[in-house]
Amino acid sequence: ATPALRRAAWGAPDLSQIPGVPLNVPLYDETPAPAPEGLIPNPVTRMTTLPNGLKVVSQADATPVATVGVVVNTGSRYETAENSGASYMLQLMAFTSTASRTHFKMVRDLESMGAQTAASAGREQITYTVSGLKANVKDMLDVVAETTLEGSFVEWELDEKKAFYAEEVKDLAANPLQYVTEKCHVAAYAGQGLGMPLMCAPGKLGKLTAPVLGQFMETYFSPANMVLAAVGPDHDELCKAAEAAFGTVPAGSAAPPPPKAAYTGGDFREVSDSEVTHFGLAVEGVGWNDPDFVPLCVLNMLMGGGASFSAGGPGKGMFSRLYLNVLNKYPYALNAAVFNSVHSDSGIFGVHGTAEPAHVGSLATVLVEELAAMGSKPFSGEEVSRAKNQLTSSLFMNLESSAILWEDLGRQVATSGKRTSPEDLAKQIAAVTPEKLSEVAKRLLKSPPTVVVYGDTTAVPRYDLIAKNLA
Repeated sequence: ATPALRRAAWGAPDLSQIPGVPLNVPLYDETPAPAPEGLIPNPVTRMTTLPNGLKVVSQADATPVATVGVVVNTGSRYETAENSGASYMLQLMAFTSTASRTHFKMVRDLESMGAQTAASAGREQITYTVSGLKANVKDMLDVVAETTLEGSFVEWELDEKKAFYAEEVKDLAANPLQYVTEKCHVAAYAGQGLGMPLMCAPGKLGKLTAPVLGQFMETYFSPANMVLAAVGPDHDELCKAAEAAFGTVPAGSAAPPPPKAAYTGGDFREVSDSEVTHFGLAVEGVGWNDPDFVPLCVLNMLMGGGASFSAGGPGKGMFSRLYLNVLNKYPYALNAAVFNSVHSDSGIFGVHGTAEPAHVGSLATVLVEELAAMGSKPFSGEEVSRAKNQLTSSLFMNLESSAILWEDLGRQVATSGKRTSPEDLAKQIAAVTPEKLSEVAKRLLKSPPTVVVYGDTTAVPRYDLIAKNLA
């Protein structure tokens, strides 16, 4: 087929008139002309600090949609026994009644913009986001400013959210990995600082009154303790809108720092009548700004793991150590996967496994051996190269999502005051060597272990035996 014929085939309105063209022959020969210069903004991260201390960070794009929101440097780590659970309650109370509009009006205004909202509370940060058309960025910022600075905590709304809160606590065990990770924090940090529970017990919800929540927000929700992040809009226009929405709020006094991370290790076991038993084993990881952060991410990818059945298709993650050495060898292992929780000055790196009660003791022994092998069994160049490639591709593919890009911008600036580009991170990943991974693994294994068991705890080895075999 000639180029002219292929071009005709490409644009022919009637497919029946197209002569047979082999499927391996391109329908269009000529390379499309590049987009005009300036049409698609370069993915440049820009940052500005307003006079009241609010940091504004953004990355423009060519889509008609924008995601804007705020990251607040506070969370369960900053709580005390008197206000435990306040951060998660503020997540539930996001985008409800404020001093300027009722919950009903808030919902109607968001609907009229076609906007979507989200809020999430963690141990060190609370995030609030609104996504919608760029034409509505100013109105979306007004909503974010109101919900973070003017929450009114109407009594009946608070009672309604407390009932929902109690149900969320009951449902926590239905998410095994989240449950194990949560209890690992409580045990590893002795219930203080990073060990404060993200969700308080239902019996303590009565303490979360409007004055308590208001005092918590007054202490931590100040412009100097917040970062406004955006994906989509022009940075200069964003700063003008941010000045209008947040600029009149004074900087306020400096927020008190959180308790220093004090990892101790620990043991938490809870008996339940579940058909399976969940086992978690963790050691102290690293913080966001630790020089071993990137190597630990590579180690996390290398260890990998997952469920005994992969919904992602044949071969998904099948060459990680936990797949090769656990899931492929022991049919009783229903799940075996590593997890890595990173915080500002500490972290938890561990493995979560699931098996029926009759086999959980054997699975626990195998997982202890696999974690110990990180420090004794050399890493091959092939498995390290594979893990580095997987981590790099995952990094860039995830950042194609505007929601993940927004979180990356906001959390990086809130944590360290700057943003490391994905290109720089890729260079750091490429520089990781097998010897460096062994060094990091040995560092992790020097810390006392944290053990969590949920289900039938009778067959799981004692804490002292696990610690001895891990050393």
